[in-house]
Amino acid sequence: MKYAKKVDTWVDRNKDKIAESLSSLIRIKTENLPPAGNEKPGQEYLYNMASKFIKTCDIDMFELDEVEGIREHPLFFPTMAGMEKEYKGRPNLVAKLPGKKGDRSILFSGHMDTVSIGEGVWKVFSDPVSGRIKDGKMYGRGSLDMKAGTLAGFYALNCINDLGLDLSGDVYAESVIDEENGGVNGTVACRLKYPDIDFAILAEPTGLIAGIETIGGSDWIATIKEEGPGGIGTDTELPNPIYKLAKVARALEKYDREVLSEVKTPSTYNSDMKLRLLTYQLSSGGSSYLESGGVPTEGHLYFWLETFAYMKEQDVRKKFLNFMEKELKDIKGKIPGFKTVIRFLNGHSTDISHPAMGSIRKAYNKIGLEYKEKGIGLAMDAFAFKEAGNTDIVVLGPRGANPHGTDEHVEMESVFELIKVMVLAAIDYCR
Repeated sequence: MKYAKKVDTWVDRNKDKIAESLSSLIRIKTENLPPAGNEKPGQEYLYNMASKFIKTCDIDMFELDEVEGIREHPLFFPTMAGMEKEYKGRPNLVAKLPGKKGDRSILFSGHMDTVSIGEGVWKVFSDPVSGRIKDGKMYGRGSLDMKAGTLAGFYALNCINDLGLDLSGDVYAESVIDEENGGVNGTVACRLKYPDIDFAILAEPTGLIAGIETIGGSDWIATIKEEGPGGIGTDTELPNPIYKLAKVARALEKYDREVLSEVKTPSTYNSDMKLRLLTYQLSSGGSSYLESGGVPTEGHLYFWLETFAYMKEQDVRKKFLNFMEKELKDIKGKIPGFKTVIRFLNGHSTDISHPAMGSIRKAYNKIGLEYKEKGIGLAMDAFAFKEAGNTDIVVLGPRGANPHGTDEHVEMESVFELIKVMVLAAIDYCR
């Protein structure tokens, strides 16, 4: 850790440059808009930036279908809500600083795609991709989730290169596609192409807390389609899907309050951490008065169901479906159907005894940051690092607020601190 002063000086000298780069990246819209996405302009921006300090032979920009066997891999999930995902023109990006001996290797990972901008009104800056700063916070869609963390990894490589640090092991930074909306295929592609990186820092927003466990879960849909004619009828019974969906909604509320509250919480989380079932949407018979006027014949309800890392998908499904069957047994006629609309996202647990974790703790100590590690109540692609490759991982990213919401922002000082942690951890682990 003798390089701590040099790293600190380098980051301080480059703060304006880092902020300008992040602002530029935020202004590039890279929304994930199923079945496709618009990550390529952002990836090209990072490629051009990285090519200034990394040999182009060590920068790999590739599409998913260039990875042999990816569509046959058990983690590859080709659809979302029944739509076939499109991956043409959506490249992953991986950059490498080669070590002298190819010993221990470390990766800084992030995703380029963002959720859609949406229709909400942004108050601090009206432009939702402004990339502007107020009170030390940079605003814009994707600023926190997760362009700041992704960019930090590439600037960590920049710092190591500029300081002329001749490490024994390889250091990587990557920007993957298709993480949002339950997508993990970009990460799967990188793990299949680079399966043997020893350890990764996934820079999702954690407030600079080391996330040593993540939750899992999936989005579900409950659907009902009646045989009846609908309308207003005169001499016939009108089966009503709204009544059945209302019973489903009450059963989901009961599962959330009574069943999930009894699930054992791992010790890595705060004591008040509980799994959730979040009901997103109930739709039947149109969305306005002008679309009403008769009993509908079909409808649906969307919801999100969370899990802990120790819970198996088949067990979760069985328990949930058995509960719903019991709660809805008094429904006459056709019973609502349940299925997931995205992949099941597994949770992940970090091996806290991994040598790279020791390097991260040393980095915090060296730059005077308080180190904390705990479970993070977010679902993400972390599980794929071990299930599709041989890479252990910790989730560690900047501070900020409102990811996926209006006035999303990242605290810039935490971005600078994250870069310092990344660089010092890499130096210690790959020296």
